Amino acid sequence: MMSSALSDLHTQLAAWCQSYVAAFNARDADAIAAHWSFPALTTQAGRSFAFKSSEHFSKNTEILLGFYQAQSVDRVERELVGCHVMHRDAAAITVSDVMYTAAGETVASWNAAYVLQRVDGAWRAVMAVADGETEAWAARGTPLGG
Repeated sequence: MMSSALSDLHTQLAAWCQSYVAAFNARDADAIAAHWSFPALTTQAGRSFAFKSSEHFSKNTEILLGFYQAQSVDRVERELVGCHVMHRDAAAITVSDVMYTAAGETVASWNAAYVLQRVDGAWRAVMAVADGETEAWAARGTPLGG
């Protein structure tokens, strides 16, 4: 049975996930960046990428959104599949992402992991492990990030 505190945390982090996805579906790089605390780190394919500011992150995200558009991605759906409390103001989550065309066909899907920290009362990502996404795009024949 899930404790009340853990249930509340799960609800908060699921809401963060849905807000993050709404920003992606709106193709709003600045709104996506607002879900992060900087500096931030992402890892994929054995490499790590540090983002020093929201402007730096937004610029990279604009490129990513262009890639998604070129792959006919119309919308993304995300489900929170796992949550680990690291501290009262820190958590690690695993999510399942599925990208769809306008006709509802699956373009790609993967799991990703994030470390989030509560900053000024709001959850913000500080790190993401994007290896699942990198592998999904490569398997499709459309490698992400060259």
